[in-house]
Amino acid sequence: MSSNPENVAGRIAPIVLEYYSDTCQPIKVLELDNFAGWGGRVNYRVATEEGGVFCLRRWSEGQPSRQHLEFIQAVLWTSDCEGTNWLPLPFETNEGKGYVELDGFTWELLPWFAGYKIPFDEPILPGQLFSLVESLAEFHRAVEHFPLPAPARGVSPRAMQRNRQWQHWVREKLSRLSTALSNSILLHVEPLPAHSGFRTTEIEAIRDEMIELAKLFLRSAIDRAGRLISVLARASRIAVSHTPVLQSLYRRHLIFCDAHNTLCGLVDCSEMGVDTPAIDMAMILTHLAPWESAESIQALANYRKIRDIPDNEYYLMIALYHAETVLYPLDKLGKLFLPNEPGYLTAPNVAQIAALRDELRWALGQIANFQKDGKM
Repeated sequence: MSSNPENVAGRIAPIVLEYYSDTCQPIKVLELDNFAGWGGRVNYRVATEEGGVFCLRRWSEGQPSRQHLEFIQAVLWTSDCEGTNWLPLPFETNEGKGYVELDGFTWELLPWFAGYKIPFDEPILPGQLFSLVESLAEFHRAVEHFPLPAPARGVSPRAMQRNRQWQHWVREKLSRLSTALSNSILLHVEPLPAHSGFRTTEIEAIRDEMIELAKLFLRSAIDRAGRLISVLARASRIAVSHTPVLQSLYRRHLIFCDAHNTLCGLVDCSEMGVDTPAIDMAMILTHLAPWESAESIQALANYRKIRDIPDNEYYLMIALYHAETVLYPLDKLGKLFLPNEPGYLTAPNVAQIAALRDELRWALGQIANFQKDGKM
């Protein structure tokens, strides 16, 4: 397959779209910039003669697996039947499938969500948060009886995973990252085309700011090592009900409508799994809304009007919120500074570094809230 984007968009995408109905045939296919992404997938904006706009996604090779993709699509179809309209339900091919396998890749044709993403330097508005949390509660209620291949109750896989990962960080990776950051001036950052919005002259300043924030964050993580071990050890022993969960509720994945500040769409469900719904609420607290703010407390009350949160789920929500606030940025830093990490970036670009800088700044603010409230 050619690595030239114009060849991909002009040659392969129209062939993929031939598997779909006449209303999906393109008059224009445009590859979208994903400079700050870490996953390797490619998205195309597809415009049709009838005025339709779609997103054609080419997944990175081997990701997700066919079994996982079919599970994701089955959950999306189930929730759609219950009235959920903000998730990326794929269009069916002429053969009734939810994806196309072509040229060594898996492709999906998805709805186009028009709206905007909230940058890290802007707070989420109360109406946006309430819309997101209420939509999430409706999704959890819609899929609570989805047939699962494994027992529908048990410990949280995410809590167990984060417990193991944090213990590994404490044993060796925190010290390795500290050493790597002390030599981080050697980090090479790739420039981007002029239309990316990043000037070559900005690269060094962006890199240096990210590194300083990373050092501050690492010290904060080390200070919380023992307490987080205790919290996760308890969380990984609590039995909870299991249902499909989204998990990928990051700022960059959420689209809000311009006019009404309501949730329009979630653009990526690739991390969907089976676990406690508490994870999804923890992800919102981690990435969008500081815990114990008036808006977060009201949002939680709004969620409970639609779906109750048992005490064990509530504890897991708080535990995972603390864990994700620390471990999510560490995951990114590991991919940047620890060469043996899965997904290690050999040549990060300036957009990826700038995005990590913003995420570190946000996470440090969250940790400051922990200190202010006497938590963690």
